[in-house]
Amino acid sequence: MGASAGRVADAGLRLTAYRGSVFSTPPASSLAAAAAPLFSNFGDDLTLWRDGNVVHWSYDGQTVIVAQQPDGGATASFIDAPGIDHVSGAAESAIYRRSGERRYQLTEESCRAMVGDMIAFFSGEREPLFTFSGTRSLDA
Repeated sequence: MGASAGRVADAGLRLTAYRGSVFSTPPASSLAAAAAPLFSNFGDDLTLWRDGNVVHWSYDGQTVIVAQQPDGGATASFIDAPGIDHVSGAAESAIYRRSGERRYQLTEESCRAMVGDMIAFFSGEREPLFTFSGTRSLDA
């Protein structure tokens, strides 16, 4: 029993060491339910692709880039369809952030808020809901 008790004590120490690094996510079904309005509003014209912790949602030349952060939250950049800058003649896209620099969490309520913001952006809403934060050159 002595050797067994030592292993149990060691396991307790290991659990304590990882407690701050692990987070629980909601079931995929609740996240899919939160995203359903995107598909019902934009259908087959909505595209989605993922690269690691970054997800790109696109519709009609506009893109929302959602990046998951190490703490489990997510930030989003809202990128407008490309256009020509009338001063420089360069092809650029305007970049917006959600006013108030909203961070999204992996909860059903926060996912619904993010989907609502994406629907608003893809539907043409800009200021005051979104704040212009810069441009991205497409000529580089």
